[in-house]
Amino acid sequence: MTVAWDAVELSARGVRTAETGPVLAPCRPSADRLLAPADLRADLVELAARLVSALDAGDALDAFLLAAGAVQVVEDHLERDVAELRRGARFLRSRGAPGAVPAALELLVTGCERLRPLHPGSRRARDWCAQAVRLRDELATVVLGAIGSCDLAELAGVGPNGASGPGSGPLAAAHGLPAAHALAAAVRSLPPLLRRTTLRLPSCFRSFDQQPADLVRLAASFACHHPDRSRPLLVLGLRTSGSYLAPLVAAALTADGYGAVATATARPGHPLRPALRHRLRHVVRLGGRVLLVDDAPATGSSVRAVADRLERAGVPAGALSLLLPLFDEEVPAALRGYDASVLPGTLWAIHDRLAPDTVRQVLETLLRTPVCAVEPLPGGRPPSRRGHLRALFAVRTADGGQRTVVALGAGLGYLGRHALAVARALPGHLPRTYGFVDGLVFRDWLPDSDRLAGVCAGDVAGLARYVADRAATLPAVRDASAALVGRQPVWEVAAEILARGCGRLGWVLQPVLVGPATYRLSRVAVPSVVDGATGVRHWFRGQDGLRKVEADVRAFANTELACYDPLYDLAGIDPGGPDDAALAAVRAAAGAGADAERFLLYQLVHLWDRERAGTPSYREAARAAGRYIAERLLADRPAPACGPLCALDVDGVLESDALGFPLLTPRAGLALRALAAHGHRAVLATGRSLAEVAERCRTYGLAGGVAEYGSAVYQACGDRVVELVPESQRLALARVRAALAGTPGVSVDPDYLRSVRVRSLGPDGRRGAVPPQVLDRLLATTGDTRGHLRVVQGQCQTDVVAASVDKGSGLRTLAGLLGARGEAAAVALAVGDTAEDLPALTQAHLAFAPGNADAAVRAAGVRTVDAAHAAVRAAG
Repeated sequence: MTVAWDAVELSARGVRTAETGPVLAPCRPSADRLLAPADLRADLVELAARLVSALDAGDALDAFLLAAGAVQVVEDHLERDVAELRRGARFLRSRGAPGAVPAALELLVTGCERLRPLHPGSRRARDWCAQAVRLRDELATVVLGAIGSCDLAELAGVGPNGASGPGSGPLAAAHGLPAAHALAAAVRSLPPLLRRTTLRLPSCFRSFDQQPADLVRLAASFACHHPDRSRPLLVLGLRTSGSYLAPLVAAALTADGYGAVATATARPGHPLRPALRHRLRHVVRLGGRVLLVDDAPATGSSVRAVADRLERAGVPAGALSLLLPLFDEEVPAALRGYDASVLPGTLWAIHDRLAPDTVRQVLETLLRTPVCAVEPLPGGRPPSRRGHLRALFAVRTADGGQRTVVALGAGLGYLGRHALAVARALPGHLPRTYGFVDGLVFRDWLPDSDRLAGVCAGDVAGLARYVADRAATLPAVRDASAALVGRQPVWEVAAEILARGCGRLGWVLQPVLVGPATYRLSRVAVPSVVDGATGVRHWFRGQDGLRKVEADVRAFANTELACYDPLYDLAGIDPGGPDDAALAAVRAAAGAGADAERFLLYQLVHLWDRERAGTPSYREAARAAGRYIAERLLADRPAPACGPLCALDVDGVLESDALGFPLLTPRAGLALRALAAHGHRAVLATGRSLAEVAERCRTYGLAGGVAEYGSAVYQACGDRVVELVPESQRLALARVRAALAGTPGVSVDPDYLRSVRVRSLGPDGRRGAVPPQVLDRLLATTGDTRGHLRVVQGQCQTDVVAASVDKGSGLRTLAGLLGARGEAAAVALAVGDTAEDLPALTQAHLAFAPGNADAAVRAAGVRTVDAAHAAVRAAG
């Protein structure tokens, strides 16, 4: 399917109204009837209506995608997790709860599932689904027929050059349209909860570059290994993608002569339905095979889980076959040993579309001028990467024009034409978009030299204008995230983050208290289709201003995080970034309606998303949370210019990591406020890096701090730093740092310049302290450091520190810098929780420890209060 850039006029809802450009292939619907929605999330009612429109337009591909989506919605509804009980049971089991509790929940869910088929609404849903399945499977046959060849032997391994993409063939409207109209009319009789259920987008055809021709090739690979056409086959698709892939595989196998091919779906993590178990036993009795099909696996754990469940249900391992597209050449380790037909990423049909001659023909149509040359350029995205492909081309036209064009995977059918809706709505903010062709969108390429290196306050106006214009031109009919419970919408992830602080009660409080609160906080009067990826790496600076890339990717990606609040895009520009002025400018651009709580939660969700992608973001999260607490509790109470000092440790005293990152607790914020109100100057005495100490002093309005166990002190007034590590010990630390930096399984923190903070990295990516014997062995290789250094063991890290410094000596130096006179009165209060705090505690007129203090502090006779963490107020 080819659509020129200006071929679609979009209304505010993304519906096309006028045809102004050509299409390449004959017998395809005119551009004015193509579906290019701005919002890809649709409920069952909307899917049925769009299905009728697609059939009326003769668009078999969109009609198939919509019918498969409707079937998936109903099947998910019929197997839904009642009240999230099964999910709760898994959570409790993972947290080590007594086995009887999750077992009781599982038993309750099983009972509900057995009673569900008796409900009249469930019977109507099953009947409706059966009709939709028949229409879907007929459409799958039409889609494969439009490819141009179903000769599986010829297509095995390599596709024909120049094969046309799956398009829209002429449909028998006398059959297809009446069936679709009947489904649309019958939707009204289905249960309200089902009608409101929102489609799960298929990763295969939305976030990845799969095409129907790939399923033909997978079927061809299976046929080469299993040529017996007489044996019955059951193609079992793993939802969500399996709802789309299984019918296409079955149609390809049927076209190749397999006489008894049926389809079914299953969702990983859910038990097999009784009806499905009956079909499986029937296929096994007849000597048939079960074919598992899913989108390209990462670890293969989902496919393996379903395969194990099938074996427990009586399907022999020898009767199982896996049909797997792969991003690379290797089958995941979890799936080795199974009979598998695979399609490596280099053989996906999308690569046929990226051949230079094919690209030249496409661009001639989109540019409406002869193209003299198309030359591939380096800079494309390799096929092994999970996500869309990208290819660059130098293009020269007959009129002498030259340009660099990028072809980007965008999705199949209407799932990819969403890119046109976004490009049409935001022409002044995006690179010029030429058109959409069979899963690829063609745009001007922006060089990496123009990419923003960081966000400054001067850029915020342009960034905020993009967010505002997007909200105005891409409004949404409704906030669909409300119906996505269990599918990680932004408000639900925010609730998960907050629920961490509730301990084991989190799983109970999240759905009944925390989740509803974060959802209410995220609701906006005018919802819109957000971008979801507004971070600095997505912005380029050109001669005509800032330009945004990947504006049509993240909002509907397989990474979830649904949101319809434009503030989410503003919060994602630089969440937890170091530039206070840029953050203030972003908040100002958000306007008076952007409350601080909502802005903070959106920042934390963006940072949570980075963490799951493998980018540590705990420091940024600490910044974001600290700024919020300071704004709420400390902004109107400036620190006094003089007065006694109160030395406070950070970790375990002022801050807690209950939410997964260092957080100044509200109690600690109130304590700092109270100290300032009574004329006391709070200072930090911590093992954290000098940069972190300086940040916290600026954020919390503190006079200064001792950093890296006394290795340096910081004075906020004048931004002054005093180094306390002697030269000989500094050289010893440099040797240790160099030795540890080259050690496998060890990570050296680059922020610690006056000490060495090192962490071990486990196979699962978790960080921890380095075992003492390992560190001793490493230190021995750095030469004679005896007497120069000491080791401080923490829970999640190990620090190597100069032996001549400690928090006490650092505190004395800081007191002198701050003009405190008289040692007894200089430090009125000190609070710490470990042995490293004792040198500072002994200098204070009053010394206290929170309830989480270690044995060394207790043995030293320091007064310990009952409350753990941030107990400064109780101590005072």
